[in-house]
Amino acid sequence: MPPDPCDGVLVSAPRCVILNNLPSEGRTRLDLSGADTRRFLQGLLSADVEKIATGEARAAALLSAKGKMVSDALVLGDGDRFSLWVPSEQASVVSTMLDRHIIMDDVQLAQPEDSCCALVWGVEGDLPELGATSEVTVFTTRHPAPGTLVLGTAAAVEAAVAPYTRAAAGDWARYRIEQGCPAWGHELEEGRLPPEVGFAGAISYDKGCFLGQEPLARIHARGQVNWVLVRIRAERLPTSIHELASEARSNVGRWTTWASATPDSAGSALGLAVVRRKVAVPGTRLSSEQGGEVEVLSLPLGDDPGL
Repeated sequence: MPPDPCDGVLVSAPRCVILNNLPSEGRTRLDLSGADTRRFLQGLLSADVEKIATGEARAAALLSAKGKMVSDALVLGDGDRFSLWVPSEQASVVSTMLDRHIIMDDVQLAQPEDSCCALVWGVEGDLPELGATSEVTVFTTRHPAPGTLVLGTAAAVEAAVAPYTRAAAGDWARYRIEQGCPAWGHELEEGRLPPEVGFAGAISYDKGCFLGQEPLARIHARGQVNWVLVRIRAERLPTSIHELASEARSNVGRWTTWASATPDSAGSALGLAVVRRKVAVPGTRLSSEQGGEVEVLSLPLGDDPGL
């Protein structure tokens, strides 16, 4: 079995990326308040809202009744007040869905006009530069990749992350690939089951009922999903999301995220791909219409191994 070149590797740091500057990964803030907010979100989101610690941002999924993704969310809580940071392109859908489920609950929903989200990674300990301003808030997170979220208005976030090296889009993609982290607009999308796209860590199987819980509980108890997230390596960089093929069939997956194998390389590529489970074996060779020969580097990432 070939070694995975990403095992234990981090992009040189500290680095930061302003997510709102990326085409599909920008975040919009939705504020919920009221005496019933915690209970309301506990029954609606896949994560265990009751266990969110102070200063922690927890990944969650908002699901359909069939357990398929409507949106991902970063959940931040403080007493009876919570903020959901959702993909900007899904904000209207999420807001409508939340409002539809607020019936007799004491929950108020608001959407601030100016909200921005950045991620800083590779910093040991606290971020002293960020602690000096009251215009941003910071939270530890593992989604959309491990690091520290910096939240506030666009101007405040820009100023707060100024001390850190701004990561290029390729550096940010490489970091997500190294960490095996899916992102909205790449791996995460409407209609997917969370375990199919490496997002099983956003699901709590022991907190009780929530919207879409039953289909995921069946998967967890009885069997595995047919699609999984893996890390791959290829001969060259692609230019768009596209299908992968094997000798046996034309569609065994989609290449969803890519970056050059090293920061100064314009040749070979690393990537994330959503593939059929039977080809999610390190050393498996696939083909790409844009990247040439593709090698699977990892076992399933963010998978639900079941009971």
